[in-house]
Amino acid sequence: MISILALFLQATAAPAPAPAPVAPWTVTPRPNADPTITSTVVGTPSSDGNARLVMRCDSGKERVVSVQLFTKTALGGPPDRPVTLTIDGGTPLGANWEFVEKGAYIREDVAVTTLTTAIAGGKAIKLHTTTAAGEPIDASFAGPPSAAPVTTLLGACGYTLGTPPVRVDPNAKKPK
Repeated sequence: MISILALFLQATAAPAPAPAPVAPWTVTPRPNADPTITSTVVGTPSSDGNARLVMRCDSGKERVVSVQLFTKTALGGPPDRPVTLTIDGGTPLGANWEFVEKGAYIREDVAVTTLTTAIAGGKAIKLHTTTAAGEPIDASFAGPPSAAPVTTLLGACGYTLGTPPVRVDPNAKKPK
């Protein structure tokens, strides 16, 4: 009888609470389907809650940092399109990003170095892009409280704030 009661109580127990939301600009490890890759993220929601700006480090055989945008609005996927970030009202920083249905990202080393350096010192970040149909997408984000979260994320991938990583061509011939 007790075992039936225990099963009944387990079946009617309240579901586990959802994990608490992560505070903006908190560096957070993320599970990865591939155990040889370690993923770390840091980011912030837009002021209207309709988008999220994220920096991600994937560290495995290769180390790659990307800057990513996720939106509640469907972006329509490929092709690559321009995304412009304006930090503290300065000169817009634009490049073509890769698009997926509800997001976009850039992982090219020099562009990522430029963006992460600007974001690390920024207080107000404005982003502009378009959907695949040409509809404008604009979002505003608060910058990090200091450069520390960006520096920590970059360090997880062996990057240094303000310096593009040096890539070694594994197919390059070694001098004799």
